Amino acid sequence: MHWADVVAEKLLEDGKKHIISSGITPSGPIHLGSMREILTADAIVRAVNDKGGDAELIYIADNADPLRKVYPFLDSEIYEKYVGMPLAEIPAPDGNGSYDHYFLKPFFESLETVGVFPKVVENYKSYKKGDFAEATKSFIDNRDETRNILEKISGRQLPKKWFPWTFLNNDGTLTDGEVLDVNWPNVTFLNKNGEKVTNNMAKGEGKLPWRLDWPAKWKILNVTFEAFGKDHATKGGSYDTGKELSEIILESKTPLDLVYEWIHLKGKGAMHSSSGIVISAEEMLTMAPPEVIRWIVMKPQPNRHIDFDP
Repeated sequence: MHWADVVAEKLLEDGKKHIISSGITPSGPIHLGSMREILTADAIVRAVNDKGGDAELIYIADNADPLRKVYPFLDSEIYEKYVGMPLAEIPAPDGNGSYDHYFLKPFFESLETVGVFPKVVENYKSYKKGDFAEATKSFIDNRDETRNILEKISGRQLPKKWFPWTFLNNDGTLTDGEVLDVNWPNVTFLNKNGEKVTNNMAKGEGKLPWRLDWPAKWKILNVTFEAFGKDHATKGGSYDTGKELSEIILESKTPLDLVYEWIHLKGKGAMHSSSGIVISAEEMLTMAPPEVIRWIVMKPQPNRHIDFDP
């Protein structure tokens, strides 16, 4: 029996209808390693549906995340000023449209070629529409318990002035700050320049930190299964904290999970967009047919890393 069938049978024990989630932060070229995640999720969807279930694949584009640095493939003279801003608000490298769509568009075209057609959810739009408001209010109302969970499970002490929100500064960047006043849905903070700035959290002025953002998405989208890389699965990592926050603060069930290993580029190491060690999904499709890409990903168990030699 294929590993996807084993997962599907576990899911069907809990019910017929399932939401299978996958996603990425579109900070750079979306590579073959990222393709492993969504092909893994797609295999589960197919297996559930083949067994009489009703599974839907959603793909979350984390485009509310900030540009963390000027990556090697970017012009520093252009992009230095955009560091810290949400990816959805930054111009594309070719000047046409937004930064996030510049990298998402060719990836989605590649997915169509390999026969994957997910429902796409853009996190940036979800925040602006207020989809995160209820979960955010739960974290705000229970911020002491939220903090205790994060510290207990991660083993790391948070700053004394920690607050469960990443603020939107008056220059458009996402930042930390000192909270001066909270009157839902507004929070007023003091930025590093000593200026008072107010965010409307219900309208997505700012965003939840990653460890809170992830379980919030599970609840908002009713996710029942998600595959993710081993970096999130370490003891005390974001899945461990997400599980506790989901069940205690959000009063929601944690999705069934599957941890997958990286795809390594032979002789260079694991693929990462930020390091430039990548073969993009669209480049891969110029080398091999879609069936071969699926075979490369589907044949080994997800917990086995894949050495890819172009």
